[in-house]
Amino acid sequence: MAHALVFVLAPEGALPGDGAAWADLLAAQRLGVGSGIALRMFRTATPPELSLDELVASGQANVSGADPFEPLRTDPCQEDPIPSAEAGPVRRLICDAVVPHLEPRCLWLGAYELNGEELQGSTGHPVDRLAITSIRCLDQFSLRDADNETCWFYPTENGDYLCWENQRSLELSPGYPADPCIQEQSIPYERSDLRLLWSLMADDQALTCVGLTYQTRRIEWPVTASDPEPFATWTSFRVDSMADDNYRETSSITVFPG
Repeated sequence: MAHALVFVLAPEGALPGDGAAWADLLAAQRLGVGSGIALRMFRTATPPELSLDELVASGQANVSGADPFEPLRTDPCQEDPIPSAEAGPVRRLICDAVVPHLEPRCLWLGAYELNGEELQGSTGHPVDRLAITSIRCLDQFSLRDADNETCWFYPTENGDYLCWENQRSLELSPGYPADPCIQEQSIPYERSDLRLLWSLMADDQALTCVGLTYQTRRIEWPVTASDPEPFATWTSFRVDSMADDNYRETSSITVFPG
């Protein structure tokens, strides 16, 4: 028998109890988080070779979020990685993330143990790696009661950067801690091992909830459906640890499909 730990975010009263089916966990999760933001950040030369205005005017910084210094890509819904950003002496792409919109005041978290036979050769989400025979509810509580931890989401290394942001509707699967996510022993779950992550996002005046960790491992929330807005915002900014304001935005432009 193998075991796996998964988490569900849902409104109060919507979390299933013991004996739930996997479909019940999926349905509850769909009620919890429905939107988020796709975020990409690129290093640029210091000083930048081209201004953000010039990159937008030439069509290089476009709605797709592709590296603006690479050949043009114009599909606003394109979700594939950008392998060219890995090439060359400097890795320009430093962040490619989808940050779900989490509202701790409105959400509860359920922790569940999946039990079943491990499927050989399977990878990814625990549900794809187990033939589930039972689901046990380990815990349910309001996210407002979770222990908090701060992190810095934006770069801290001095330099010039470009940021691309695209709001979108999302559908997520129940979350799970990074590998190893399958265990032979029953799950020794402790609520105190959960942390709610809060981060300053650019020049936000308040902290933003950007995710959770369990036993210091980030909880992954696989995206099963994503519907991007047809526009995106590019921002150029500078990080300077010696300045009064460490983060300084130099330009921000919203772009639409050409």
